[in-house]
Amino acid sequence: MDITLPYGRESHVRFSVPDAAFAGMLEPGRVEPAADPLQAIRQAIENPIGCGRLEEIVKPGQSVNILCDDISRPTPVSQILPVLLDKLHQAGVRDQDIKIVMALGSHRYMTETEKRERVGDAVYRQIRVVNSEFRNPDDLVFLGNAPDGVPIYASRAAMDSDIRIGVGNIVPHPVAGWSGGGKILFPGVTGEQTVARFHMQGGLADRNLFGVEDCPIRLNMEKWVDTIGLHFIVNTVLTPEGRIYQVVAGHYVQAQRQGVAYARQALGCPIRELSDICVVSSFPADADFWQSGKGMCSAEHAVKPGTGTIILVAPNDEGMGPHAEYPAFFGRDDAPEILERLARGEPFEGDPIALSVGTAMAKMRRRVRLVLVTDGLTRAETEACKIGYYPLRSLQQAVDDALARYDQPTVTAIRHGGELFLYR
Repeated sequence: MDITLPYGRESHVRFSVPDAAFAGMLEPGRVEPAADPLQAIRQAIENPIGCGRLEEIVKPGQSVNILCDDISRPTPVSQILPVLLDKLHQAGVRDQDIKIVMALGSHRYMTETEKRERVGDAVYRQIRVVNSEFRNPDDLVFLGNAPDGVPIYASRAAMDSDIRIGVGNIVPHPVAGWSGGGKILFPGVTGEQTVARFHMQGGLADRNLFGVEDCPIRLNMEKWVDTIGLHFIVNTVLTPEGRIYQVVAGHYVQAQRQGVAYARQALGCPIRELSDICVVSSFPADADFWQSGKGMCSAEHAVKPGTGTIILVAPNDEGMGPHAEYPAFFGRDDAPEILERLARGEPFEGDPIALSVGTAMAKMRRRVRLVLVTDGLTRAETEACKIGYYPLRSLQQAVDDALARYDQPTVTAIRHGGELFLYR
């Protein structure tokens, strides 16, 4: 059986397994894209879920910050913004009172070229576009304590407005269960220590939260967003091909929940039996290992706990990602203990976000066998994570070696691992 998987957006890779071993391709369900994407965006904004219309929320003379996710996400920002800006103009908001903030979380700064491409040429010329701040304390503002006592710091550039509107996309997420909604604000535009507390909760969890609908971390996160204030969202749900399927707008909780229902239709796949091996493409979360690891989170739901093997095929063109200490904590067996001490307030010298995400992956590494096939990382970088490594040219060898570990192996494959939600 010959199998083809995406390797980035423009190329594919192939490998083969015995016909008797192949248990099937795990793929999203087929849904029809919106016939008129711009009309779908407009209708969602004009018919918000859980809150009033924009003209009831925004008043002439008020300042508005539009928080948009960055280039690591597939959100069609350049399609959404012209419609959203038109609605704000109708509500009496002037261009000089609007700012677009790229919600970077802990990701790298976007270049001017990337910002222009993200928002579109016309909008870039019309509206000020800036990156959110993450580390510089002079550019952060203290917003008080969340209900659980956590101090909240956020990017001043994102918070210096009367109204905040979030623009994002809904897909499964390894910490929040599903993205979208209030996640654009927290951790999207919060400071390093506040982002760390978000990821810390994921590291402390003892299960894979990717696609969990009632994720306790999201429920807690939304209480934090209440403290900060997010007035309106516009979230898309895309087809696996990246076209708009549905759009939701309105309250950051109620609209997001409806969006998750749509996302389960577009990105969900039922599984009947767990396999020994799952070969998964990271597509479309391909840029670096910080993102492409989502493919492992998806695939873990497809393999047998304790004995299963996940082979992730990922370009990782930008290397390990924005947190240099990530592989070290990924590979530390005592990472969970270090994170628990940090959560208790004990001193810690290092990157708390790298520790938190590294701990979550270290726990997965102990639940199943992890293998990475890539030309974007070296053997030394990958082996620091204590996972298997093969260069792309040796993909078939990686599969053959995994097959040899089992008497009567079963194999599944995933083409859309960065976003596929698997359920029993």
